[in-house]
Amino acid sequence: MPVFEYTAVSNNNEGHVESGRIVAKDKIDAFDKLKRHGLRLVKLQKIEGISAIFKKLTADIK
Repeated sequence: MPVFEYTAVSNNNEGHVESGRIVAKDKIDAFDKLKRHGLRLVKLQKIEGISAIFKKLTADIK
């Protein structure tokens, strides 16, 4: 499964920006997972290569 880095704004606090990594099937699945965690205004960037393998182990949302 691909790994994405995200930055998003929390629904609870207008000024609070969160960032991290998420494991998802595709971008649509990643957006859905982040929406379920109460995040909006999401920016995603796909991580590829060897670094994706290591970052998959330490992802914030799986």
